[in-house]
Amino acid sequence: MRKDRQGSVSNKAGLDRVLSKRQGRREFLLKTGGILAASAFGAVPMRGWAADPVNIGALYPTTGSMAQIGVGCVAAAKLAVEMVNDAGGIKSLGGAKLNLILSDVQSDTTVTRTETDRLITGNKLSAIHGCFASALTLIASEVAERAKMPLLTGSSSDQLNKGRTYTFTPFARASQFALAQLRMSRLVSDKPKVAVIFENTAFGTSTSNGLREQAAAEGVEIVLFEPYSAGFTDASPLINKVKSSGANALFSVSYLNDLILIVRTVKQVGLNIAINGGSGGFVIPDFYKNVGKLAEGLQGVAHWNHDMDANAEKVNAEYKKRTGEFLFEYAGGLVAQTFMIADALERAASTDPQKVRDAIASLDVSSGYAAMCPGSKVKFGPDGKNIHAHPVGVQWQNGDLASVFPEEDKRAPLMKT
Repeated sequence: MRKDRQGSVSNKAGLDRVLSKRQGRREFLLKTGGILAASAFGAVPMRGWAADPVNIGALYPTTGSMAQIGVGCVAAAKLAVEMVNDAGGIKSLGGAKLNLILSDVQSDTTVTRTETDRLITGNKLSAIHGCFASALTLIASEVAERAKMPLLTGSSSDQLNKGRTYTFTPFARASQFALAQLRMSRLVSDKPKVAVIFENTAFGTSTSNGLREQAAAEGVEIVLFEPYSAGFTDASPLINKVKSSGANALFSVSYLNDLILIVRTVKQVGLNIAINGGSGGFVIPDFYKNVGKLAEGLQGVAHWNHDMDANAEKVNAEYKKRTGEFLFEYAGGLVAQTFMIADALERAASTDPQKVRDAIASLDVSSGYAAMCPGSKVKFGPDGKNIHAHPVGVQWQNGDLASVFPEEDKRAPLMKT
C-alpha cells in the first residue's frame, strides 16, 4: 500500500515531465496574471478529468505591502499543482486533479479574516495553505480552526502551535530562528555583542523575544533591544542607537522595505558591523535587487533554501526559468506543502477536510517533494509542529543565497567579510 501511495504523489517520471516543459517567462506570468484577475481569485479552471477535482484554498497577499512575496507564492502554488496533476493526480480518488482556489488577503488583517471565511464557506475545500506573514496567518488560522479546515503554513510564529488542532507548521519556528542567529554570531566573533532591532509585529516580537530569551545560554550579549514601527521612513535614529551600543553584530527582524532602508542607512553612516538579516524580507530576490552588492556577505536564516537537495534544485530551476528569479523561502516551502496535502489526500482517499486533517497529522515522510525541507524529514507532533524542523543559515554570495550553516546543511563555504 505504501508503494502505491508513493507512486501517486512522488512519481519521479511524472514530476520530471512538468519540470522539463518549455514555457517562457512571459507566458507563465501572463497565465498567473490571468488567475489573479479572476473574480475574487476564483478557481483555476481545470477540465477534462473523469474524477471530480479536489479544491485546495490558497491565501496570499498579492496586493499591498507584502505583495512582493505573495505574488511569488502564487507562482509557486501554480507550479506545485501542475507537478502533482502531471504526475497523475490523486490516484486513490481516481486520478483526481488538484484545483487551486486563490484569494488575495491584501496584506491586511481585516481582509484576511473576511477572505478566509469567504474562501471556506464559498467553496468545497479539502485544505488550505497560506499566508506566510505571521500577523495574517494567526487570523487565518483562527478562522480555519473554527471551520475545522486543515491549514498548512510557512509562518514561523510559535503562537500557531498553541491550542490549535487544524493548523500545521512544517518548517522552523521563530524561536528556532533566533537560536540559529545566535549561534551564527560566533561565525564573526568569539565574543558576540549583538544589537537587536525588530518591527513591532507578531513576526518581529516573537522572533526578537526568542533572541533575548536564549542569548545568555549561547554566550551572546545583547547590548541593544529596540523595537520600531514597521513601515518607517527614516532609519537614522535607530541606526545611531546601534552605533552607540558598541555592538559588533546587528540582528534586524524586518520585512523587505524596512530591511532595505536599514541596510542602506548602515552603509550611509559608515557603520562597520556584521549584519544578520534573519528571515522575512532578507531571503527574497527583491532584497538583492534593491541593495545590490551591499548584500554580499550578509547572513540570514531561512526555513527553506533552493540548494538544500536535488529536488529543491530541480524545482528551483523550473521556477527560475518561468519567473527569472530563484525560488525563495516561502515559495519553495509552499511547493513542499502542496505535496504534503497531496500525500494526505492519497492516504485519506477522501476529500473530507476532517479525514484530510487526520492524514496530515499522521504524515511521516523522509523522501520526495513532501520532505523538501532542511533535514528532509516531516512528522507532525500533537501541536502541529514538525518535530524535525530546523532553520538553515544562509549568506548572500554573488547575487544568490547559499546555505552555510549548520555544518550538516552547508552547501557552500562561508564568505569572509
